[in-house]
Amino acid sequence: MYELLSRIQSPADLKGLNRDELKQVARELRQAIIDNLSKTGGHFASDLGAVDLIVALHTVYSVPKDKIIWDTGHQCYAHKMLTGRLDRFNTLRQYGGLSGFLRREESDYDLFGAGHAGTSISAAFGFAVARDMIGRSAEESVLAVIGDASMTAGLALEGLQNAGHSGRNFVVVLNDNEMSIAESVGGLATYLAKLRVSPLYQSVETHAKSVLKRVPGTPGRMVNKTASSLLRHNLTHLVSSDQSGVVFEELGFEYIGPVDGHDLDLLIDLFTQIKQMTGPVFVHLRTVKGKGYDAAEENARKWHAVTPPMFADTAAGTASGSKSSGQSWTSFFSQTIIELANSDPKIAAITAAMPDGTGLNKFKEVHPDRYFDTAIAEQHAVAFAAGLAAEGMKPITAIYSTFLQRAYDMILHDVAIQNLPVMFCLDRAGLVGDDGPTHHGVFDIAYMRHIPNIAMIAPKDGEELAAMLRYMVNEHITGKNAGPIAVRYPRGNAPSIDWTPGKQSEPIVFGKSETLTHGDDVAMLAYGNMVSPAFEAARELEAEGVSVELINLRWAKPLDETAILDAARRTRCLIVMEEGVVSGGLGSGILELLAEHGMSGVKVKLFGVPDRFVEHGAIPILHRLCMLTAPDFAAAARDMLGRPQPEPERLGIPEKHESLTA
Repeated sequence: MYELLSRIQSPADLKGLNRDELKQVARELRQAIIDNLSKTGGHFASDLGAVDLIVALHTVYSVPKDKIIWDTGHQCYAHKMLTGRLDRFNTLRQYGGLSGFLRREESDYDLFGAGHAGTSISAAFGFAVARDMIGRSAEESVLAVIGDASMTAGLALEGLQNAGHSGRNFVVVLNDNEMSIAESVGGLATYLAKLRVSPLYQSVETHAKSVLKRVPGTPGRMVNKTASSLLRHNLTHLVSSDQSGVVFEELGFEYIGPVDGHDLDLLIDLFTQIKQMTGPVFVHLRTVKGKGYDAAEENARKWHAVTPPMFADTAAGTASGSKSSGQSWTSFFSQTIIELANSDPKIAAITAAMPDGTGLNKFKEVHPDRYFDTAIAEQHAVAFAAGLAAEGMKPITAIYSTFLQRAYDMILHDVAIQNLPVMFCLDRAGLVGDDGPTHHGVFDIAYMRHIPNIAMIAPKDGEELAAMLRYMVNEHITGKNAGPIAVRYPRGNAPSIDWTPGKQSEPIVFGKSETLTHGDDVAMLAYGNMVSPAFEAARELEAEGVSVELINLRWAKPLDETAILDAARRTRCLIVMEEGVVSGGLGSGILELLAEHGMSGVKVKLFGVPDRFVEHGAIPILHRLCMLTAPDFAAAARDMLGRPQPEPERLGIPEKHESLTA
């Protein structure tokens, strides 16, 4: 199917191909991305846009001797295929298959793992310093490849300012496609936009020649050829130096660009010369997100990440995307905060470059003056929210659980110590599936539970999420318990269950749980989306004659001590379920409570994510691996009560061990 690509087992095979053959490899890489992602899903537009850059880099440089460090890692599908993984590419993001990001364990060519934005420059500079310390500066090149959206991350700017004036041989490649998951925002994005339409310092040709002439041993013929290539893709009139790359030059980098990131001939010539340059170099490439696939080029935001139904819809002419039954947790969140903001002018909504994923894109349509996208800058987002709260506003800060980890100090230092009423809404809390360990939101309970002043809640379904949001805005942050509060909810659709037939759910009250079933044999204490499988387990046990007390905890902090201690005294058997790490999590808090009250004779079984990083895979598989299913909960209850277990059934997990806790 892929005439040339199928013959490439490592990047070294590229070096024997001529330019036309390399261009064919690029076309085949794009086709392979389209073919495979139409079956597996994955990050799409960014990978199509990075193909030519990846082919050029692997043609000029020799990885792993030379070090290419990729930012975020979601744009590296072509890199994976060129480094011996084409035959496994159809397993992308599947359990037991290739990761959708970079993993050091997966390949010697993945020199540094990635999954969150903004890390490449700092990490690559570490590689460069290590190279110099062991005396290999003349033999190895080190490059950081970063997108324009990732450049808005504070960490990226910290890395630039540290590396720029070091004088070390170090290259930063900016892959500028004018997009992240949504449009790039902020002052740096505006600056890059100006560079895209501005010529180089002096004229393009003059500047390129002045840079390349400083390369030791570069023939004049090559200088003229490369400078002429640059000239074809940029404006040529003279401008003052403050219009072209001055920020990067002031930081100590030699700035080259903007350059057409899809002209493979130009890229190979350019990087061949840059390889000989000394000192820090900043190369600015302009690329098109979704290059080679019309629908993705026209709507890169929609095609940033794909699911297989999107391709079928496009073929049918609808391009409607994945269809699902039921309402998502994110949709419940979005609808409710719009409703609240309609009647409360103090509400402001904050996202860190994730308007679509958090549902705030709809809030922006209704209340654009109260919507704030801080770009990929979670630390800034939280400190900014603290400032809003200090002045009497009601900031709703919607950030994925895994990304809020980056703002831990701001949560503690800027929000909690000052007891400011910032409302944290943690989307994608729990196991998220195919994106894997860099994106699983399983640490938030543990990293927030120990911080004083913070309250923590989680809903069992979408209606309860809406009720919790109303409580947060209308009661919590203005009442006697005013202070920061965090609500967590998972990816996907909320369950639709009649928990207590004929009865309404109990109202949200500070520190109070909700009892769904009453019983004296065993007590199940479930938090958030674990209430649903716990409810299923309780019904199964009730059918076997086991009397189950099922408590929807609602609060991880403060705990409903009265309800928990009462259940412990009556049943002497507690089962705690949370979709977060067991170490330091909600279950740990319940054990602390029991110890404080001297209840050492109570049997306790904790269910949660074990003390290891969970791989990527479909969520049902991961729940089975972590033993977070109704059969697991029911089996634990039977063990506690000394009851026989039903005949075991294989779980159908493609792994010789059926759980991470076995």
